[in-house]
Amino acid sequence: MTSGFEHLKLTKEDAAVLDQLVDVGFDMDQLEYLTPEDETRAKAILNILGFLDAYTVENASETLIDATLARIDQYESQRLRRMHVATAQIEPSSKGFKIRMPDLMTVAAMILVTVSVFAMLSKSARSQSINNECASNMAMVGRGLFNYAIDHNGDTPTEQATEVASLFGGLIPERTDAQELADKEYCDHNHLNCPGHGGVGRGFSYQTQPSAMWDEIRSRGKVFIIMSDHNPILGKMLANKEFDPLTPSPTHGSLGQNHLRDDGSTISAAAPVIGGDLIWVLDGKNRGIDIFLTH
Repeated sequence: MTSGFEHLKLTKEDAAVLDQLVDVGFDMDQLEYLTPEDETRAKAILNILGFLDAYTVENASETLIDATLARIDQYESQRLRRMHVATAQIEPSSKGFKIRMPDLMTVAAMILVTVSVFAMLSKSARSQSINNECASNMAMVGRGLFNYAIDHNGDTPTEQATEVASLFGGLIPERTDAQELADKEYCDHNHLNCPGHGGVGRGFSYQTQPSAMWDEIRSRGKVFIIMSDHNPILGKMLANKEFDPLTPSPTHGSLGQNHLRDDGSTISAAAPVIGGDLIWVLDGKNRGIDIFLTH
């Protein structure tokens, strides 16, 4: 123990005993298992602290007390003003009461903003729900194609697409026939519909290729787009009108369009381009298979 805590310096042992006293509220009787040396240290510390308790101090002046209380009142008043929310003043009238026009306009503006935000969020949630249901329907068609191929020696159903023969130089191409899948109960008829499509038909466009190309597709077994959302420029192409090949399908707006690949998976893309190939048109940019989707 340092003699009289010279210069108020504690040894490591002094500090340990002081910590124990703090823990028990400086009640030495509650300290257990003290060694005789630690007990001496504890008593010495309590004596030093006793001197502090006996140290006389001057009473605070009334001026200082009043100034402190005034400062507290000032702070409390400022806090209450910050927390105060002004309400519209209600004025009495012959038929009860009325709200001042500026306040009424403020309330109306707040209601309009709230309704606008709610409507925007609801529209976004509905669009995403429709998009998810569309992708789910495509996945069910993909499962139907897989089961159909198992039952038909690897072949998938196709139909002659005579209405687009002019785009193939008069050659009649073949198109994936999802209707046959539904007719033979490999999927449900409602799976052939996109819930976001509001035009003629069910809202899906299907891979369309010459017969020879279908044989190559089956032999190569590469990942290939089987169907997608509605081709928005097919009508203009058949009518020899100007069109933009990057026009997105209107079915899902800014969410783009969904696609079903021949491995049964579905993907969503903002632009109608797969691997650099414009899927709405016969552009010849794909050196292997030129993706072309019609309905």
